[in-house]
Amino acid sequence: MNTAPSAHASVAADGFDSITVLFILLIGSVVVFSLIVYLCSSLARRERPPHGLRLWLRGGAVLGCCAALCVYLWGLLHVVFMEDTNMREACVKSGGGKRAATVDGYGASYVPLRFTCRIDEGGSYAAAVPPWINPALSVLVPLTLITGVASGVTRDDLRRSTAPPTRRE
Repeated sequence: MNTAPSAHASVAADGFDSITVLFILLIGSVVVFSLIVYLCSSLARRERPPHGLRLWLRGGAVLGCCAALCVYLWGLLHVVFMEDTNMREACVKSGGGKRAATVDGYGASYVPLRFTCRIDEGGSYAAAVPPWINPALSVLVPLTLITGVASGVTRDDLRRSTAPPTRRE
């Protein structure tokens, strides 16, 4: 019984460009780091904790964005290291030896994040990307958007005066 993927399976995943993935990883890491620095610096400038609902919502939106980016980048890291032998092993691990023996190609997509093993009879099955990545993103992204929009439309309890400050002598 031959449990290795078929010899005519392609060595590169369709829809997968390693330069693009590395670029996404680089930009994503910079954005996460920048958002964390922004959040920490905005908290450090204050003498006491923020009191307005808007500030809490803005902080929640920044944290949600960081969490969503980190989850996406973690899943993307699983796809980055897919070389020919790793692709075959991922297909064997996910689908079993008998199913992996019928693999004739590989596919990848960025949204939703997935790596698929295509079967020569038609169809495919998911491999390599942890199964919790896409459901976590489907919760984190809307939550981030909702808190971001809510922070934009919420007014602080304290009304700020638009009049110029008066000088006392």
